[in-house]
Amino acid sequence: MNKLNSFVKQFSAILKGDDNEAKAQKVWRQCESAFKVQIAALGGDLIRKEDTVTQAEESLSKRLVNNGNEISDRDQYIANLISAKESLKQAEKQLAAHKETIAFLEEQYALLKAE
Repeated sequence: MNKLNSFVKQFSAILKGDDNEAKAQKVWRQCESAFKVQIAALGGDLIRKEDTVTQAEESLSKRLVNNGNEISDRDQYIANLISAKESLKQAEKQLAAHKETIAFLEEQYALLKAE
């Protein structure tokens, strides 16, 4: 009778398709995969964004001392200094937004994993 029951279950599953639990498990695997892949990718990008901030900080420091050169054009010196500061602010803003995105995804993933 077990063989008949197994046959009936398989046959019935083919006719009806996946039951709700099977669909839920399939969607969970897809969801989990999406979160893991995206969080890992964003983690790799985080290093690049941190490096961009470091480079912008170094650029600002160099421009403060006019890259070791005499200041022949005061207006250009100030413009370069302001430009370097704006670049740093932009890099810091992008880094902060990136970290917020990672934190959000990790938080949402944790909610889905909770029992």
